[in-house]
Parts: sequence; structure tokens; C-alpha cells
Amino acid sequence: MLIVLRSGVSPIIATMILILIAMAAGVLLWVWVSGYLSGGPGPRPALGERIKIEAVSSKAGSIRVYVRNVGDVPVNVSSGYILDINGNYVLGGPIDGVQIRPGEVKDVAIPCDGSLMPSNIYVAKIVTQRGTEALYSFVYVHS
Repeated sequence: MLIVLRSGVSPIIATMILILIAMAAGVLLWVWVSGYLSGGPGPRPALGERIKIEAVSSKAGSIRVYVRNVGDVPVNVSSGYILDINGNYVLGGPIDGVQIRPGEVKDVAIPCDGSLMPSNIYVAKIVTQRGTEALYSFVYVHS
């Protein structure tokens, strides 16, 4: 007579596997529920607030930065800066009263005190009240 021995998973190992599966399911459920309850970011417009610097020119003691609103909501420009190529502040500051409607281009004047060197590369930075930023590098030509 032939005796066949069958080996199976011991009850202790089987219990541990079931506990691990239950814990993994609990963690996944917790992650899903906490994400659902926190709400995450709310609905936003398709484009929202977006700006683009089209060009930069120098005229009569100021740097003119031509800014286009490529978003779908009006933007209010709060500040404009000129930075050197390393990102260090050169000039600029708060700007009042420049609102740009969607699709519109407006020039933003940044007062220039003569501290820019001709033929050097600079970066124009425009910031809106909501914190949207646009950068544009240019070579300063004194006019």
C-alpha cells in the first residue's frame, strides 16, 4: 500500500497571509477615503491665469515689457523686475494699475535708473497679483 503525503500551508502561515491582505486592503481604502475627503484642488478654468512676455524695449528712462494675457481670465500685474543673467535683482518693484484682459497685450513700464550696461543680457520678470510669473531674456540696448 502506497501512502501519499500531502503538504499544505500551515494554519499559522495562512492566518498571517490573510492578515497581510486585510491590512493592505485597509491601507488602500484609507488612502482613497482621505483623498476623497480632502477634496484636492478645486475645479479650475481650462487655462486660468497665464501671461507671456512678447518683447522688451528701452524708451526714455524706462524698460517697456510687452505682456500678453494668454489665459482666459483678466490679470493684474503687481510687479516687474529686471534681473541679471544669474537671477540677481538689478531694478524694478511694485507696479500699479495694469490690468490685462484675455488676449490683450499691454506694455508695462519698469523705471530704469541707468544701472543697466549696454550689450549685457538681462531677464525681465513680470508677476501678477495671483503669483503667476513670466520671464524673458533680452540684450539691453541703450536708446
